[in-house]
Amino acid sequence: MSDSSTLDLSLFRPVTARDWAIARASRDDFWDWLGHVASAGECRQPIRLRGEIYTVEKTGDSAVILDVRHTADMPDGVIYKPCGNRRESVCPACSRVYQRDAYQLVRAGLVGGKGVPETVAEHPCLFVTLTAPGFGAVHTRPVAKHTCANRKRCDCRPRPCHPGRGDTACPHGRPVVCWARHELDDPQLGQPLCLDCYDHPWQVVWNNHAGELWRRTSLAITRAIRRTAKRRGNSPTTVKVSFGKVAEMQRRGVVHFHIVMRLDGRDPDNPAAMLPPPPGIGLGDLVDAVEHAAKSVMFVTDPHPAKPSGWLITWGEQTDIRTINIGDGETITDGMVAGYLAKYATKATEATGHTSRRLDAATIDIYADPDGTHPERLVDACWTLGAAGGRWRSLRRWAHMLGFGGHFLTKSRHYSVTFRLLREQRVIWRQQQTTGPQTDHQGDAAEQTTTLVVNFLEFVGSGWRNAGDAMLALEAAARAREQREAARDALTTASAN
Repeated sequence: MSDSSTLDLSLFRPVTARDWAIARASRDDFWDWLGHVASAGECRQPIRLRGEIYTVEKTGDSAVILDVRHTADMPDGVIYKPCGNRRESVCPACSRVYQRDAYQLVRAGLVGGKGVPETVAEHPCLFVTLTAPGFGAVHTRPVAKHTCANRKRCDCRPRPCHPGRGDTACPHGRPVVCWARHELDDPQLGQPLCLDCYDHPWQVVWNNHAGELWRRTSLAITRAIRRTAKRRGNSPTTVKVSFGKVAEMQRRGVVHFHIVMRLDGRDPDNPAAMLPPPPGIGLGDLVDAVEHAAKSVMFVTDPHPAKPSGWLITWGEQTDIRTINIGDGETITDGMVAGYLAKYATKATEATGHTSRRLDAATIDIYADPDGTHPERLVDACWTLGAAGGRWRSLRRWAHMLGFGGHFLTKSRHYSVTFRLLREQRVIWRQQQTTGPQTDHQGDAAEQTTTLVVNFLEFVGSGWRNAGDAMLALEAAARAREQREAARDALTTASAN
């Protein structure tokens, strides 16, 4: 510097992820830190917790503290825990874990396992798709008859989108015909032919009430099956319908439901038992019940200042009902269904082109525009209608989901196992891999000894401390995953030979 009073800014540069990574790798506790974050290494936004961890030995009515660990003595003074977000667009690593759990949950309800008896494979099962009604003409890809093996990579020749005669136009002067044969990746698919004609308020209200519509439909299906049982000399309480359901967001921004329905028997004294259906009630009766409910169940919403008469909530005309074949078959198998539902359990609004977190007054103008694109008008409709308050306030809460506020994967109580059970089994398996099998209970019933781990932790924040830590953790996790996959391939090759 020529003058001591002048600061040469050229000597300074922004701190990069590489700089942070070098600083971390230069520390004496680097390898301890790398092992400490291994459990959350693939997560993009891990949760940071601090506090104390107690190891307690409980014998009868007495308890003894064996060990106390403070997070202050650990690298960074916190524990890193995976965020557990199911959305692939938010955290690919955690969504993969959720997807695998969803696959196991759905498939266990079809073929058994994970605590579900294998006899459920003999129960009649359906794969049902229920869609929303039309809220306006959109660009589609109609195929008269599919001959492809995979609908997601369909190479069948589609028909014209919206063929018509003459120069037909809507009241806004836009054409309501489209002779294009759209490809699967055509960005026009799902977009309205006329944005001003499309009923965006009705669509977001339908999304918001879709959960209630399904609740009424599931009750109607159960009532229909029980009426059938009564007509055939069985007690109505000896039959039930169990289900697992996934919501999929279509390109036009409306949800439709894929449901696995299983016909079960029911023991009034033991509702959790998974019994075969009573004699004389079979797959055809379940198909009839679903078809009747899909056509007949409907209701009108509460009045809204924008529509005092309320909106009609009903299913669309396209209802797809297929039989599930356990094992190999020409139609749809248990593995196909489980994989399909697990895949969509990690999706949200990505298909529509809109992705955001929960919106508020400070961020709504970024995504909402009454004269903008199709997703922007849907978000604006949520925010505008939600201003009425009361029951309609949920539209603002779920504006980032285009009005849909339900879970993307739900099930009936006794369809299968729970996500919680699968997570607990994974934790036990990991502990056994680290410390080996342990016996928690020893001695007679009066003097059973149990070792417990009790956490007193509080939330500190989310995400890695800096970009360098994130880079190192993700790289280490990627290498560990490659090693596991290589070892798995080697074992598979060895067993095949």
